[in-house]
Amino acid sequence: MESSNTNPSFDPPSHNAVIVRPLVSSTPHERENILRDVEYNVFAFPAGLVTCDFLSDSGTSAMTDLQWAALMRADESYGRNWGYYCLLDAFRDVFERGSNGAKHVFRDVLVGIADSDYYRGKLLQPCEGGFVNGGSRQLEHPNFFIVPQGRCAEFLLFSTFREMILETPKENLDLPPIAISNGFFDTTAANATASGFEIHNFVQTAPKRQPEGTNPFLGNLDVAAAEAFMDKHPGQVKLILITITNNWAAAQPVSMRNIKEAAELGKHKGVPVFFDACRFAENSWFIRNSEFGYADKQILDIIKEMFSYVDGFTISLKKDGLSNMGGVLCFRDNSLFAQQYTSIGHRLKQRQILCYGNDSYGGMSGRDLMTATAGLFEVTKETYLCNRISQVQSFAQKLSANNLPVVLPAGGHAIYLDMGEFFHGCNRQLGEFPAVGFTLELLKEYGIRAFEAGPFAWEWDQKSVEEREKIPNLVRFAVPRHVFSDAHIDYTVAAIKALYDRRHSLPNVKITRGQDMMLRHFSCGMKPVPVEKDITATNLSEAKAHLAQLSRATGQDEVSKSKLLHALLLVADEWSQAMGPQSQDQFHWQSLATNKYSPLEYSVVLDQATGEAELGLQFMSHPTGYSQSQIREWALHLNEAILIRHGAMVSLDVIELVRDILLQKEAGNTFTASHNCAVRKTGIKWEICLTPCASHKHEVLASSRTVFERLGMAYEWDLVERSMATTDSVAYISLDLVPTNANAQVEVFIAHEMASAKGIASMHEAICTNTCTFEIQRFCESIAGSLGPYTSKAPMSSFAFTSVSGDRSSSGTIYLPVDAYANNDNEIQERVERYMTAKVQSPIFAERYRKSVGAVQRRPLAQRCGLHSWVSLEQSVDGSLSNAFSFSAETPEGTNTSTDEEVLVP
Repeated sequence: MESSNTNPSFDPPSHNAVIVRPLVSSTPHERENILRDVEYNVFAFPAGLVTCDFLSDSGTSAMTDLQWAALMRADESYGRNWGYYCLLDAFRDVFERGSNGAKHVFRDVLVGIADSDYYRGKLLQPCEGGFVNGGSRQLEHPNFFIVPQGRCAEFLLFSTFREMILETPKENLDLPPIAISNGFFDTTAANATASGFEIHNFVQTAPKRQPEGTNPFLGNLDVAAAEAFMDKHPGQVKLILITITNNWAAAQPVSMRNIKEAAELGKHKGVPVFFDACRFAENSWFIRNSEFGYADKQILDIIKEMFSYVDGFTISLKKDGLSNMGGVLCFRDNSLFAQQYTSIGHRLKQRQILCYGNDSYGGMSGRDLMTATAGLFEVTKETYLCNRISQVQSFAQKLSANNLPVVLPAGGHAIYLDMGEFFHGCNRQLGEFPAVGFTLELLKEYGIRAFEAGPFAWEWDQKSVEEREKIPNLVRFAVPRHVFSDAHIDYTVAAIKALYDRRHSLPNVKITRGQDMMLRHFSCGMKPVPVEKDITATNLSEAKAHLAQLSRATGQDEVSKSKLLHALLLVADEWSQAMGPQSQDQFHWQSLATNKYSPLEYSVVLDQATGEAELGLQFMSHPTGYSQSQIREWALHLNEAILIRHGAMVSLDVIELVRDILLQKEAGNTFTASHNCAVRKTGIKWEICLTPCASHKHEVLASSRTVFERLGMAYEWDLVERSMATTDSVAYISLDLVPTNANAQVEVFIAHEMASAKGIASMHEAICTNTCTFEIQRFCESIAGSLGPYTSKAPMSSFAFTSVSGDRSSSGTIYLPVDAYANNDNEIQERVERYMTAKVQSPIFAERYRKSVGAVQRRPLAQRCGLHSWVSLEQSVDGSLSNAFSFSAETPEGTNTSTDEEVLVP
């Protein structure tokens, strides 16, 4: 029967789990005590008390039944056990012969039919020219060396290589030999430097969050930069090492084209090229699925081509060998490396025997030799690789769906969190090692162990300024093969999300012992350092920090950021020099336009189609205790200061036309004022918002009419007044501080008491062209949680008219006071997220919104309302849509209101 599912969009499972290991339960308190006992070193924490262990994928795989069968057929003889021959021929099958040439001799050994004729005819046959010489050729010219694990292979290579360099005539011994790479991982770098090599990384693209899709091979070697470096250091570079996949750069793969280019560079410069091949199979999968020309090729054929370009490689069989132990160093017979250092094979063999035992086992048991042999064939199966890569990608996608800063696209063996983005807005310094604090808190609270692969592990504090810039700031979650289910992944995602929500409270870390040790992360002592929760800086300093963080979040350039910082200094007064608030209720700012916690708000406007951002600030001039005359004088003073600062770019002419109405000396009790500043492409824009000075609604309407008439906009005011409902009132009139011959904009704000979304939309339809009433109602329902009527704080609408507009058209904006219609900021963010998913076209929009929230956030969003003040929707004259988010400066975590921590059940 013909299948109807000819092109499935999902992949079938690759295996069944037939053995279960129960987990030991432990509490956060118990884990904290043990962390204290082991000096807060995650490597020293007992694995038996870990719920989800992502520390490493090295040797942590669950073996297949075929591997267990091979283990039972192991030969533990000291000299030339049959596992030795099986491993040698497996390497030929996997790395040299391709899909059509594999012989699978280990199968005959496994079933016990290998007799003397079999040994002489297959296992002892001489062969040469590849990575594994056979028969007598391996004795005469050894090029294959078994060791206990990958770092032993690295030690064997670099220590022996360094000796050979020192013994080579005409070598310049005054300068250290250099090894370059797309990314040295920790032990590789340590073994190279311990042997006297200077190392340099040249990764093509730094790890970062990118949209999912075809993998762009972010692990590539920057060949141009490497070649330029080699030109500046002629004869000094002795080795090019390509790590596949690039564990240093978030497990990103390396393309076949890049491997070819690196090989050509090595050939041109006379420098051997090696692989750190720990995850060779995963890299081949990415080549097949993402590189042009390889979609129809078999995995073994891709591997064969990959390895045809290099002189040799080290490999840990604990990764893409599915074994719990084992490693190999081998180099191609008659390669450039072999020709340059003709006796290095015997030197390597001597050191192998001296350090690890007879060359036929090299520190590996016969059982490990057999499981690694079987594992090499298992790991190159397409069904396995599909399941393996898919699990890691699913992990990354779940993190991304929760708006957590995971590096995308995901690599092959692990997901990586971008800790710079994770702590965005938290004012953390790299030398404080906050990412380590995150791993400690994750282990303490949830029993999940991960590895900081950033400033702490890469010894940021020991490096030069130039070297520091290359160090990624990541935390790695290495996924063991065949071990975890979706339940493990989901639990981990929930735990990371819970810590992200309270990231401001996560501790930094101080090294208490072993700071200068090589590979210090394995054995040094540390202790967590609680972060300061109270604000210890002035309000002005806090505001500067917020603006800097928001500028980065919105992609603002340095010139624009500088203009806003200067604007902030202009509005600074006695409030700005006071110390930051220590409780939520220290300030009581009375205004319809801001919440009560702070006189300063930040505005982020995002275009729905492009995600283009505009950053601004709003400063209110009326705290409790100020008289109306004081507020008026302050507003006039600031107007003059703005004029002096910006000269011809600013004018007070429009203000002067209506000063006697909006800035009366004897202002009524309702008088308020605020100044808004935003940086646009055309330059900086200032505006002042004022309440008409009147005591009753009819007087406010009369005053507003007079303002519009003096500005030549009587028609526009008639249109607004005719469209107002009986419960509507004028809240503010906003005037641009621009020359009168420019496009001076006048904006009137209408407060809608007890209004519904439908009523608000009707007013916009009556005043503004290109109004979409459906869009207004969808926005109101999504953000406020209902279509109304809105019985708490009144929503507002603004209608902006331009003085030189010929068609009298207006843009309209709806403002929703979201803090009055939600329980907390987390609820508000979820509403915004849902609205963005349904309506917003630009992915940059969502990213900039989230980063803006993080830039100002100081406590868990679920704790209370206070960060979001207003969310607005603007429909421009041309029909384009944008949303603005008003954020209030936050108070410290833990003050005034709190909620219980979320409890996760593993």
